[in-house]
Amino acid sequence: MSFYLAIVSPSDSPLFELQFTTSRGTPTPTSAFPSWSSFTSSNGSDLGPPPGEGKIGGNLGLLAGTGSSPRSAGPGGAGGGERHMLQMIAHKSLDSVDEIMDSTGSLYLKNVDKHNEWTVSAFIAGNARLVLLHDVKNDDGIRLFFLDVWEAYVKVLLNPFNTATTIIRNPAFESKVRAAAKRHL
Repeated sequence: MSFYLAIVSPSDSPLFELQFTTSRGTPTPTSAFPSWSSFTSSNGSDLGPPPGEGKIGGNLGLLAGTGSSPRSAGPGGAGGGERHMLQMIAHKSLDSVDEIMDSTGSLYLKNVDKHNEWTVSAFIAGNARLVLLHDVKNDDGIRLFFLDVWEAYVKVLLNPFNTATTIIRNPAFESKVRAAAKRHL
């Protein structure tokens, strides 16, 4: 199960980004239909795997960071192409988050947007927005995860040297986010 968390400032600039996977329980797919990557090969064509490769699985390996493509190899296990794709999906969904945020009074916005096999959920934390890309349906766990991340985010904001637009580079914050992900996702 793959996840990507982005905390976005009021000016739509990323304050914190984290891509992680968990191996908790049996995943429930967000759709009963096969994803687009089931029908394409790793080179992007829909004609099957490239010559010499017997591997079937499509571009999902490129997005999940498990492929053998040079795009999936990068610092920290996240390739440059993959990171940019996840950033694009998260920032593309901000318009949908803003529309739904204006029409509802809820802080937790589940299943705001969908892009291929990624589903986008969001949490409104004051002016900042927490955006989570996920490939499984776990609404209660995601809501609890957002509450824990929001609590950690508020503690970071209480630091007098941080502002609402300061990029978060605190290793303790990252470890709290990872612990919340391990607990709830």
